[in-house]
Amino acid sequence: MKRTFLLLAAAVLVSAAVVVTAGAAPSAAPGVTANSILLEGTFPLSGPASGYAPIPAAMAAYFAYTNAKGGVNGRKINFKYEDDGYNPANTVQLTHKFVEQDHAFALVGGLGTEPQLPVRQYLNDNKVPQLFVSTGATTFDRDYANYPWTIGWQPDYEAEGSTYGKYVVKNLGGAKIGVLYQNDDYGNDYLRGLNAGLTAQHQNMIVATAPYDLSNSPPAAQVAKLKASGADTFVIFATPTPTIQSYVIATKLGWKPAHVITNSVSATDAFLTIATKSGSDLTNGTLTVSYLLDPPTRSTTRRRA
Repeated sequence: MKRTFLLLAAAVLVSAAVVVTAGAAPSAAPGVTANSILLEGTFPLSGPASGYAPIPAAMAAYFAYTNAKGGVNGRKINFKYEDDGYNPANTVQLTHKFVEQDHAFALVGGLGTEPQLPVRQYLNDNKVPQLFVSTGATTFDRDYANYPWTIGWQPDYEAEGSTYGKYVVKNLGGAKIGVLYQNDDYGNDYLRGLNAGLTAQHQNMIVATAPYDLSNSPPAAQVAKLKASGADTFVIFATPTPTIQSYVIATKLGWKPAHVITNSVSATDAFLTIATKSGSDLTNGTLTVSYLLDPPTRSTTRRRA
């Protein structure tokens, strides 16, 4: 994932550097000098989505590699990032700092639907590129005409949710579905997609839904509600920490759903391994989809929908 993301970013930066060189003096572009390009971004180094903390470190390593090879058209990439804790209020404050104090050329890889949505209009109003937002929220692809300075990069969550719905209809006839989902644009995108995939005639297969607000509290009450509903198919539309917690909680409650479907955001070998080591016996056979290879899955029994 990181390799594809960063290669795309490098390609955009090459184009940007060419435009600056050919069409204006370097001082005409904020964050671009004769020998450097300033990029910045916010990431959840702490808080409920801190499982993604390695991403900016990997980006920094790749940019360092690029610099060692001569940079972009002779300019070195100066990449800086700060911790927003997956808190939109922090994201807004830091983004204003990046633009108004640091004069960054572009914000790259900012992570999270809820953190990135509040700064999109501001960045577009100021014509600061918001590149390769790390979220599959449908709006970042769908609404490009309204936000020309913003671009996402990964498949959208609604399409992924629809894939699960279609799979259930085709392969799990008679399933009783219980859905745990994050109560924001991220989770609602997935839920809309699932319903679209099931189509109107099969939406009664969903016997219970349980939204949760992202916090430091595990979604214990929500998982208990889904178990009590009689659901035999557990669908998890959550970020990594609540997903891991949900696996463990379901096991402790003695819930043995016949099928577990987990969104691609959290169904990686690393996160499912943590859930297993934390005491869950439900991870084997997890159904998911993925748009890039998760190398360790070659030797696991996780299934692709």
